[in-house]
Amino acid sequence: MILRSTIRLALIGGTVGIVVGCADPKGEPGTDRETRSTATMVTWSDGNPAISIACENPGGCQRRALAMCKGGNYTVLNMDNMPTRGDARSVRGPASVAVRCN
Repeated sequence: MILRSTIRLALIGGTVGIVVGCADPKGEPGTDRETRSTATMVTWSDGNPAISIACENPGGCQRRALAMCKGGNYTVLNMDNMPTRGDARSVRGPASVAVRCN
């Protein structure tokens, strides 16, 4: 009986962990633990609104930009420490990107 309770608790805990781990990135400004990023609304140099995203890894910036711009259409205005073709293997540290949703 104790074994059944222990197995049941383990299954429930595992299920909760999977659900939390598969959550979608946050689609609004603020900190998102899923992508380990922080998004803020800013005014770009042209006077129009943009989204500034700071993240611990480049993949988190991309996932957060897709979540912030419903439908996934965005234009990159600026990027720092983001990998490009040919140098994607070098470690650069925290990344940041400024995007505008289309």
